[in-house]
Amino acid sequence: MSVKLIDNANILLEEVLQNDKIQQKKVKIAQNISKNIKVDGFRKGKVPLNVVESRFKDRIEQDSQNEALNELILDSLKELNIEANQVIGNPIITKYEKTDKGIEVEAKIGIFPKFEIDDYKQLVPEVKLEEITSKMVDDRIKELAKSSGDLSEIKEERELEIKDIANINFEGFLDDKAFEGGKADNYDLEIGSKSFIEGFEEQLLGMKKGENRDIKVTFPENYNSPHLAGKDARFNVTLNKIQCRIESKIDDDFAKKMLPSDSNATLESLKTYTKMQLENESKNKILNGLKPKLVDNLLDNINFDLPDSIVEQEIDVIFRNSLQNIKPEELKELQNDISKAKQKRESFREEAQKSVKLTFIVDQLAKKNNLSVSDNEVYQVLYYEAMMMGANPKEVLDTYEKNNMIPALKMTILENKVLNNLLESTIKKDDNPKESQVKKEKDKEVAKAKKPKAED
Repeated sequence: MSVKLIDNANILLEEVLQNDKIQQKKVKIAQNISKNIKVDGFRKGKVPLNVVESRFKDRIEQDSQNEALNELILDSLKELNIEANQVIGNPIITKYEKTDKGIEVEAKIGIFPKFEIDDYKQLVPEVKLEEITSKMVDDRIKELAKSSGDLSEIKEERELEIKDIANINFEGFLDDKAFEGGKADNYDLEIGSKSFIEGFEEQLLGMKKGENRDIKVTFPENYNSPHLAGKDARFNVTLNKIQCRIESKIDDDFAKKMLPSDSNATLESLKTYTKMQLENESKNKILNGLKPKLVDNLLDNINFDLPDSIVEQEIDVIFRNSLQNIKPEELKELQNDISKAKQKRESFREEAQKSVKLTFIVDQLAKKNNLSVSDNEVYQVLYYEAMMMGANPKEVLDTYEKNNMIPALKMTILENKVLNNLLESTIKKDDNPKESQVKKEKDKEVAKAKKPKAED
């Protein structure tokens, strides 16, 4: 047997699957099949081997070769003192030729790479949080007062304008056929909020109460409903009434309305809650902005070999996904020209390598920091996704499970958790805010005392 480590993540195996070894496997497989099948004219478990071999020839041939190959791979691992659980992905078979002696096999086997990341903390950019001022809090509460106020119909006869809230009935059509989920009655839409498809709200401007109008829009290519993505549609819209929102009075009653779970809410507690909310929003924005830099730092400074089998697998995934977003004429061209299809697939190699590398880094960082993803966290993400799509959460979960997408989702959640954890570790926190404030005041006094006095 010829077996060697190409690098720390790949093994090259070259060997011949001997005919006698394959024949032994065939006999054993045929015997197992004969014990469990029923053939007319024979008792169960008493079917002659020649009958079994004739009826299940292709299956026996395939299974015997697979078993012999798997056994060969296990033997090659023992030769290199590598545990079977270190293998990752399916071997890449680069040669499989039948000869008089047997089958000449050449295979590349991927194993988990070994690497150290003890000094990773120096790769994490420092997070500097924004100070949330009382003005920012007051401005947010004013926004809430405006957006949560009661609606009042505008009685005067006039055209629909920006900032108005239109109460409309609408129905959407694709090629003059109504589509599911495209109809609603008495829907309140703030004009200029950009909560509908681009172009929808703008085409409502100038309508009057009772007017009916057809508007045409194009759904975005990345729209979350595949049957609508990129399609031209027509909406028939009736304007029932034009409304404005009366700003709520900002007081303790308003606070209770905004914090329904707190029966003792006051304006001060609303301000406290709002400040916390703004701090979280600001922190998340800063963290998300720093993640690309953190990822680049990790990828550029932590180096190790990658298992080719996993890289090739990732290239296939990215390539297949890319085909869903290309124009029909380009897809047809790739289908008719194998060389162009291969070239297109190869263009994703660098992206795939980075993705695989980051996955290994994240996995090791998660272990170092005792981070994991629970089933409940996965369900929460899927529930949120379902709500955003207007879909049934159970159906979304079933789709993910049916297509074996849960592991990839878990990895995405874990990656986000690990990166957030690293970035948050650089945030400087005061152990004792009161002592810190006293220290700041003392520092000011010391600085003031050291400041040279102006000459008389």
